[in-house]
Amino acid sequence: MIAKEYAPLPTADRFQKAGDEAERQMAHYLKRAFGDDPDVQVFNNLRLEHGGEVAQIDHLIFHRAGLIVIESKSVTSAVRINDREEWARQWNGQWRGMPSPILQARRQGDLLRALLQANKEELRNKILLGLKQGGFKAFMIDVVVGISDSGVVEYKGALPDVKKADQVPDRVKELIADHQQLARPFSRDKRAEQWGFNISPEEVVRITAFLRAKHRDRPATAAVPEPLPAAPLPQAVPVTAPESPSSTTRIECSKCKSQNLEIKFGHSYYFKCRSCEANTSIKLSCPKCSTPGRLRKSGAQFYAECPSCKFSALYFTNP
Repeated sequence: MIAKEYAPLPTADRFQKAGDEAERQMAHYLKRAFGDDPDVQVFNNLRLEHGGEVAQIDHLIFHRAGLIVIESKSVTSAVRINDREEWARQWNGQWRGMPSPILQARRQGDLLRALLQANKEELRNKILLGLKQGGFKAFMIDVVVGISDSGVVEYKGALPDVKKADQVPDRVKELIADHQQLARPFSRDKRAEQWGFNISPEEVVRITAFLRAKHRDRPATAAVPEPLPAAPLPQAVPVTAPESPSSTTRIECSKCKSQNLEIKFGHSYYFKCRSCEANTSIKLSCPKCSTPGRLRKSGAQFYAECPSCKFSALYFTNP
């Protein structure tokens, strides 16, 4: 059954549009495979927040014995995966490294498990003769990456769970059968010692309603900030693209060129891409005296400031 229909937000970002098209294609295949199956719940573009972190799950399969996170990737050329599961993507005839969608999906699964575990009293029944609270620590969560039907996957070594979009439903069915086998009482599968159990139909209803209620829409892609008439804003210059003139560089992801960004802090402020999760460094120079600038945070707003000439201007607003 479709627990949450596919419904992307409007965007002018061409990379986001390509990603949305890949998700739409996957949602179509999943609906055709599981739309009439009362034992399988399908969530599309499910966005969850927990502990200050966000999981943007393209597709989630939920059944009594497990969860399957599906990451859709728009690949119209080719991706290459080596025996260390490092990813590269062909772009304009050249190969460029990219974040692993497998690891991305696993992180989403980890956040999903943490969210469910934090609300176990609300979602699970008591177990072991009503003496112990059920939880989700041993609930099966697997991941699958689906690439566009027109894409090509090149790999060395054992291929992880990466499939063409039209192959994903069959892989999901295999994983559901695997989860069900692990959940059987007295299963001979060695993994059953640590993983695998069935939840009740009543718990399925509660968890489905809970996930729908916890969904938060993705913020619309923000437009590129325009320079102020009186004082032009300094621009972000990715360290990986020094050839870009600072006066004309758009604020965009250094990996996928998306403008769907937010500023985060590690050892220093940097842009986090909400589309591909890549990091882009921030390098500021004062438009008046060209000395290195710094950022000052005020709520969701960030101001570019120059300690030398006391210049200050709004630089970026987090979505």
